[in-house]
Amino acid sequence: TKKQDRRTRYTKQAIKETFLELLKQKNFTKITVTEICKISEINRGTFYLHYYDIHDVLEDILGSVNYFV
Repeated sequence: TKKQDRRTRYTKQAIKETFLELLKQKNFTKITVTEICKISEINRGTFYLHYYDIHDVLEDILGSVNYFV
């Protein structure tokens, strides 16, 4: 696997944490990329640099969980 630099790890972690917080508040289908970006204080280009869409974020989170199980 390719090693990620600190900025990439930080950005992806911020996106995932924001996504999980939003998931506590609302239905998955109501979460938008714009909302994630606004709360995470990143621009949409940065989001799309790391993820294709919110399904990709969820898949990354679930993949991380399965890795440690």
